[in-house]
Amino acid sequence: MRKPKKVIALFPEAAFGPALNSVGIGQALEKLGHKVVFLSDPGFLDVYKGYGFEAHPVNLSEPLPPEEMAKFWVDFVNGHIPNFRKTPYDQIDNYVKGCWEMIVETARWAQKDLPGVLNAIKPDVVCVDNVILFPAIKHYARDNDKPWVRIISCSENEIEDPDIPPHLSGCSEKDREGFARYRDRFNEVIAPIHDNFNAFLKNVGEAEYPIGQFFEAS
Repeated sequence: MRKPKKVIALFPEAAFGPALNSVGIGQALEKLGHKVVFLSDPGFLDVYKGYGFEAHPVNLSEPLPPEEMAKFWVDFVNGHIPNFRKTPYDQIDNYVKGCWEMIVETARWAQKDLPGVLNAIKPDVVCVDNVILFPAIKHYARDNDKPWVRIISCSENEIEDPDIPPHLSGCSEKDREGFARYRDRFNEVIAPIHDNFNAFLKNVGEAEYPIGQFFEAS
């Protein structure tokens, strides 16, 4: 059997959109002769294994039985149904805030498993599809002189640009006043969450981000 050209690790967000997008990328990479390995929230391991990929668990939250985890997400979504009827601006201090609180916790949890998993797999490239930095990926890439790649499967404006509407804002492309109003309110609401994330980054030896930023381009 021919030796694979590269070992490529794919680490998508634990949601079907990013997961299946990465499956498609993985299938294309395999056709090019590379070995593809998935890093995954335990609840999505069988998705990747079902497509024939090797997959390694990385806990992104406190481990719970599948039925309890499913109930948590059902309750979370159902609890926010009234908020989904609000404008994007008026969702910032409820739904958006709640999501970012949980997203920051996924980065903290991943830091427990991810360094060991990466050192065991020894990928040549790490590709991550998410909206938050997992410091272990940058550390592995830096320590081993390997690249890491950010995939954006959801919305291109996850990377901030002053000339386009902010992510989740619902603003029209020329509504500059709306851009500023949304960004100001978002930064105000998530400031304590962002401070918490920056404290975590500093604790693991990573540079802090400016307010409003939780990740970066590759």
